[in-house]
Amino acid sequence: MFRKITYIVCSCLLAIAFNSCSGGSCNVVPSRSFGTRISQAEHIGVYSPGGYAYAEGGYAGLIVYNMGTQSAPRLVAYDRCSTVNPEQGNKVRVEGQLIIDPVSGAKWLLMDGSPAEIAECPLKPYAVTQQGSSFFVQN
Repeated sequence: MFRKITYIVCSCLLAIAFNSCSGGSCNVVPSRSFGTRISQAEHIGVYSPGGYAYAEGGYAGLIVYNMGTQSAPRLVAYDRCSTVNPEQGNKVRVEGQLIIDPVSGAKWLLMDGSPAEIAECPLKPYAVTQQGSSFFVQN
């Protein structure tokens, strides 16, 4: 009888532990519906290879980065809200090939938004589509 109770208690504790770990997903930045147009006239820096621009949209603004070339830009976009304490809404900024949270000191890679230091979650990505010479970022 004692073994059975011990087995049930241990099973319950393991189930709670596994469920609490899976609850720590990286969907930490609140969602907002938006649509932002990225044009060469307004965001000239993002049209050069490795270039980036800040833009309106998302929860705390956007970072839009060109992974392609001048003639064939390939843009990716991330929310500027830090995934470290996102409830504070701290805006991250680009420094070289890194994105930095000046409050927590967390760092992410500009190329793909993956965490480099301190942060456990990547920056929130957004879909980017091209229409002619303009790009649209939306969620």
